[in-house]
Amino acid sequence: MNHPLFDVVFFGILQPGKNKETVMQNMAKLFKTDAKKLAPYFAGGRKVIKGKINATAAEKYQAALENVGLVIKLEACEITEKEPTASAPTNVQESSTTTNDATGATSGMTIAAAGADIIENPIIIAAQKIDDISAISMANAGADVLENPVKIPAQEIEDISDITLADVGSNVLEHPQKIVAQKIEDISDISLAEAGSDLVENPVAVANASVADTSELSLDEAPK
Repeated sequence: MNHPLFDVVFFGILQPGKNKETVMQNMAKLFKTDAKKLAPYFAGGRKVIKGKINATAAEKYQAALENVGLVIKLEACEITEKEPTASAPTNVQESSTTTNDATGATSGMTIAAAGADIIENPIIIAAQKIDDISAISMANAGADVLENPVKIPAQEIEDISDITLADVGSNVLEHPQKIVAQKIEDISDISLAEAGSDLVENPVAVANASVADTSELSLDEAPK
């Protein structure tokens, strides 16, 4: 029986109210690495933090990463754990170098060179026949290419010679509405608390969230 595999994907979105620098530091502690090495994951776009792992491991990664402030999406892979590597394109050649991926699904595989044709039997599309276009020329830049453009007559404007502009800062409202100042009661006995003071007299204690064991988690290679 084949088991579905998942990619643990991050799109650079943080949990509401989370600070990017703080989240990067927490993530660095989670994976026991330098926060600077995690910068590519926060550059935006789709980033795979861990690829092609089973559902149990994927959910473990998701819980741990969302706990430090990331928004994580699990995307199902087309490749399954028991799918033979022979189904891969022929240009993906075998290699003696193996990887330490959680499932080993990509062991012994390398990426084809840039520009290589990985389709074994590509469909050949015949070139479309084009009629003689020697009589066609291009108009100059800015030329009107409409042969008979619709002419829109200018709108007639009445005499505005008696209209003037008010000086800058002038009040142009003839009868502006007067706003009566609101009466404020005596506030002489009111004072401000110092910055950082706890304004709640008896705050309710909030229990720390339980953190699952993350000692087995590791990062895939950071994207370039």
